[in-house]
Amino acid sequence: MKELPNEVRYGEGILLNSVQNPLWRVHLMHLRHSIKAVIFDFDGTLAVLNIDFSLMRDRLFELIRKFGVREDSIKEPYLLEIIDEVYPILQKESFTQAETFYKEAHRILHDIELKAAEEGRMIPGTKETLKVLKSLGVKVGIITRNCEEAVRKIFPDLDHYCDVFISRDSIRKVKPHPDHLQAALKTLNVTGEESVMVGDHTIDILAGKRVGMKTVGVLTGRITKEEFKEAGATFILNDASEICLLFQEGGWREASPQKLTHDPQGP
Repeated sequence: MKELPNEVRYGEGILLNSVQNPLWRVHLMHLRHSIKAVIFDFDGTLAVLNIDFSLMRDRLFELIRKFGVREDSIKEPYLLEIIDEVYPILQKESFTQAETFYKEAHRILHDIELKAAEEGRMIPGTKETLKVLKSLGVKVGIITRNCEEAVRKIFPDLDHYCDVFISRDSIRKVKPHPDHLQAALKTLNVTGEESVMVGDHTIDILAGKRVGMKTVGVLTGRITKEEFKEAGATFILNDASEICLLFQEGGWREASPQKLTHDPQGP
């Protein structure tokens, strides 16, 4: 049986390093009986797109300068939020200009994502993981800041493996804004307290915490264990497939606390 990682974060500031820890055992038993849904991020969590974000950012700011907005006036750190920040600035002068900018900006993101999707791939074990969760009666959702076309290019049979899928094309405010997860929770007919958010970025942890969800950081992206700990992730796992172990009967008894099965920080 696949091992659980030796560092599993629980609550605020507590690391459970032994499966014999009573808190660990109680929490896993509680998890198996209380969690009704697991919602996953896509890129970096279930799949690898290798999007060129540097190119995306350069082209977006080139467009912003073209529309006469000063680059040093931008305060948002993420590209989708930057687009939303620029839109009302332009709208003050012209609604048509603002709409043109919005469409051109999203086309830049869309085209670069689609190009990345051509060489994208699912992370091994993803489909099996989603199947296992559904077989356990757990509802499955996928939310993403990516466009739907890029996601379906990599995962065309997505609808067979999840109960709800919400890309940025289907929601105005994407994660970490609570609207994104709240829309998924509503569709699944579950509460935040009954659900887990799984992702490879601290954005996913923030998004889940904002709606009362337990959160799982996975080490298949660029975020380190230390960054997930600082963000307050409930659990930190090697990859999304390990979420199944938390639902298996006796999982805590069979898990080995000795070492991580895969450490992205290693050689």
